[in-house]
Amino acid sequence: MWQRVVAGDGRSYGLIWDRHQSRVTRHLRLSGSDWADAEDLTAAVFLELWRRRSAVRFVDGSVLPWLIVTAQNTHRNAQRATRRYRAFLASLPEADPVPDHADRIAEFDDARLVRLRSMLANARPADARLLAMTSVEGFTVREAAAVLGLSESAAKMRLTRLRQRLSTALEPAIEGDTP
Repeated sequence: MWQRVVAGDGRSYGLIWDRHQSRVTRHLRLSGSDWADAEDLTAAVFLELWRRRSAVRFVDGSVLPWLIVTAQNTHRNAQRATRRYRAFLASLPEADPVPDHADRIAEFDDARLVRLRSMLANARPADARLLAMTSVEGFTVREAAAVLGLSESAAKMRLTRLRQRLSTALEPAIEGDTP
């Protein structure tokens, strides 16, 4: 099927979209994108797949790892653009303050989830991607390590250390939390 995609067959490309679109969108959501941004970034990832279809690298016969890594790169590029845009806005004269409705919504988040998100945001990006690929996306440690350019033993060690840090940091807070 991939040879047909490389040759420009739109129907085969559509099948790739059908198979992997939800996984890419979910990965982007877990990376911190809201629904609208995740959908837009998913479209950008698949546009990149089409544009670079002759140079796409498969891992164990699957295009999904390439899509996930491209999604992560697209997400980082979008974050960079957002930072640049915010820096530009910060350089403009200040307007009258307006309350942020997101603060009210954040109050409804479970306290443990807030702490977990904060810890993952502060983790090394490669470690957070490794955790997401193995725990959420269902890749084996070996597959995730290959995609991220790590040895399997290094990936296992990073996962162990990250999980220990997460467990240690969330443990005391869990006792005081109420469901």
